[in-house]
Amino acid sequence: MIFDSLLDDAIRDVWELMSRIGVATADPPGITRAAWGSREELAADAVRDFARDHGLQALNDPFGNIHVLMHGVAPETACVTTGSHLDSVPHGGNFDGLAGVAAGLAVLAAASGGTSGRALPFRAIAMRCEESPWFGTAYLGSRLMLGLGTLDDLGTLVRFDSGQTLRHHVRALGYPRSGETPAPLLDARLVTSFLELHIEQGPLLESRDIPLGIATAVRGNVRFPDARCIGAYAHSAALPRRFRKDAVLAVSELALGLDRFWVERIAQGDEDFVVTIGKFATDESLHAMTKVAGEVRFSLNIGAAVKATQDEARAFTLQLIERIEKVRAVRFELGPEVGTAPANLDARLIGLLEDTAHSLGIATHCMPTVGHDTGMFVRAGIPSAMILVRNANGSHNPDEELEREHFAAGVRLLAGSMQRLASV
Repeated sequence: MIFDSLLDDAIRDVWELMSRIGVATADPPGITRAAWGSREELAADAVRDFARDHGLQALNDPFGNIHVLMHGVAPETACVTTGSHLDSVPHGGNFDGLAGVAAGLAVLAAASGGTSGRALPFRAIAMRCEESPWFGTAYLGSRLMLGLGTLDDLGTLVRFDSGQTLRHHVRALGYPRSGETPAPLLDARLVTSFLELHIEQGPLLESRDIPLGIATAVRGNVRFPDARCIGAYAHSAALPRRFRKDAVLAVSELALGLDRFWVERIAQGDEDFVVTIGKFATDESLHAMTKVAGEVRFSLNIGAAVKATQDEARAFTLQLIERIEKVRAVRFELGPEVGTAPANLDARLIGLLEDTAHSLGIATHCMPTVGHDTGMFVRAGIPSAMILVRNANGSHNPDEELEREHFAAGVRLLAGSMQRLASV
C-alpha cells in the first residue's frame, strides 16, 4: 500500500485512543456510553481531538455524528467512506462500534500525507446510537445522517434511563452547533462505497482460529421491546391447574415454541436464524412465591438473514400466541413493533475484500452478521460491505476482548480495500 509505512504508527495511536476512551467511559462492570449521553460525548470529544491532532478535519452534522475528512477536502465531496458507532449497551465492552471508528481514523491518519494514486478522498464517520436499548430501536444516528428518518418523526422517542426524548438529548449536547458549518446529509452521491469494520459478536472466528470475517449479509430483525402477557393473580396452593391464567407459563410456552421452530430451521440447514427473549420479568410489587403470576413483561427479538424466513417466523409467532391465549386464557399485548429487513451486502465489494485479504496474506471466513449501521447504508442505496474482527468472549458484555494483532489485520484490510476503491 502507498501509505503502508505510516499505518503502523496510526494503528498504535488509535489503539491508545481506544484504551483512553475505555478508561474515561468505564462503568463497572464494563463500560457504558449511552446514546447522546455524557460518556458517548466524551468519546466524541476524543475522536475530534485525535482527528485535529493528526491534521484531519472533524465536522459535526446536526445530530452529533462526526465526519472526519482529510485536510482541504470539502464536505460535499464524494468519498470512499468507513465508520462505525460510539455508543455501547449498558455495562458492555469497549470495542463494539469503537473499533470500527478507530480503524477509520487510522486509515485517514496514515493517508493524510498525500493523495498519490487516489482519484477519490476518504471519509471516516463516528456515528451515534447504533444500539437499540437506549431508545427501543437501533441505528438512529445513521438513519438521521442518511435521511432515512428526521427529528420530526424520531425525536419523540424516549431514552429508557433518562425519560427524556431523543430531540432533548441531541439539543442538550448543543447540536447543531451555532456558527459551525454542519456536515451534510449523506447519500449515494457523496458516499461511493461504505466499508465498516466491526468486532465479530459471536464465536465463529474464534472457533476457527481465523483473524477476520467478511460479512455476506446483515441479519434483519423483528422486535417487540415492551411486550407483556396478562393472566390473573391467584393463590398458588388453592387454584387447580384448569382454572389458572398463568402468565409465566404462557410466556415460557412461547419461548419453547420459538425454540422448537429454531431447531427446525437448523435441521433444514439454516444456521442464520436466531430468537432471543432478552427481558422476562414479573412485577416485583405484586409477585410472590405463593401467587400465580398475573403478568409478565418481556422482549422478543427474531433475527434472520433472509426476508422470507423473517416473515415466516413472525407469522408463526403470532399463530403460536393465538393458540396459547386460547389454551391458557391469557392475553398477550406485544406493544410497538420495530425492526429492519435483512440487507444483502455488495457482491463486488465482498470480492474486493477477499482479493485484498489474499494479497495481504490474511485468512478470512465469509459469514452473515448481525444488525449494524451498514444495513442503513444499504437501505440508502450505497454499495456496502463489512470486515469482522475476531473477538473472544462475545459482545454486549464486560468480558469482550480484542487482540491487537487481529485489530491490526482488520485495519490493514480496510486500508488496502479503501485504497483500491479510491484509486484511478
